[in-house]
Amino acid sequence: MSIFPTYAMRLMRRVARHASAASWRFTAGVTVLHATSAAAGLWLLGEGPLVSSVIQFFYFYVVTGSSVGYGDFSPTSTAGKLFTAVWVIPGAISIFAFVIGKIIGEIGMRMRAVMNGLGRFSDKTNHLVIIGWVQGETDRLISETERLHGSRDIVIVSTHDLTSVKADWDWVRATSLANKADLERAGVGGAAFVVVLAESDDESLTACLSIGALAPKAHAVAYFRDPAPADLVEQHCPMIETVTSTTVEHVARSLSDPGASDLLRRLVSTRTGATLHSTRITGPERIGAGNAMQVLLARYGATLIGFRPEEGGDPVLSLAEGTELKSGQTIYYISDERLPGNISFDS
Repeated sequence: MSIFPTYAMRLMRRVARHASAASWRFTAGVTVLHATSAAAGLWLLGEGPLVSSVIQFFYFYVVTGSSVGYGDFSPTSTAGKLFTAVWVIPGAISIFAFVIGKIIGEIGMRMRAVMNGLGRFSDKTNHLVIIGWVQGETDRLISETERLHGSRDIVIVSTHDLTSVKADWDWVRATSLANKADLERAGVGGAAFVVVLAESDDESLTACLSIGALAPKAHAVAYFRDPAPADLVEQHCPMIETVTSTTVEHVARSLSDPGASDLLRRLVSTRTGATLHSTRITGPERIGAGNAMQVLLARYGATLIGFRPEEGGDPVLSLAEGTELKSGQTIYYISDERLPGNISFDS
């Protein structure tokens, strides 16, 4: 006789545990049990029209639970009315309210998770991922990127709490900038651009190694203040383009070439008119650099300054007589506006 009470207590504890957790499995189970008991009771009490089909009963149950009460279907017998008032209506309304509240709660939890950096953006595509947060520098990077490539979705990966920073981008709270799981949450795999801009070169270096392991299809660029870690990235992660600070070089250049520092600054800025851009050649198979210069200047008002001979090769800035450009190569030019992503020199 002691087996049944023990089983009942276990069952009650299990039900209480599911209720406190408010799981969807528990919610679905309670809904199915109550709806089944309601349908069985109405059928036994002779309320056949209400349970003539699954659709018919589903309609009656939802209308009852939502308290809309169209009045086109209702119990007709005294027993059916009593059963509906005591069991069907209270249960259906309670379940309906609980489900709606749970849905709203889930939405609220997801919104709070996104705001607190715990969201998942792995399904995003064609967006920009910025790994690291440096006050002031990241803001300027976003501004310059928008000027060059237009507005796009941005996800920032940071170890800092960015909840108080009001902006139009999403962010991922990372345990470290090299954590692969956090980088995947940011959608590195589907991103169009990935930028590494950390507070220290050590953080940037480890982040680059993780990005290299993920092998994203995005155009990846990493900023370094010291050329030494940048050289390591170029050796071990050749798919990541590195950029090092040129502040000292600007100073040295200004000593021998007055105004050179300002010229270099203008070439990389989008705020001062003509600036440096790149595009890819689609045809013809070969064209002389001199002819390409004339075509660019005549058609687009752009000045050719160099090209990249092949993927991964160093840019060539000395366009000597006889230099030829080939279809598929990337060229670099200066103009007020960016040219199409691919251009042809065919006549």
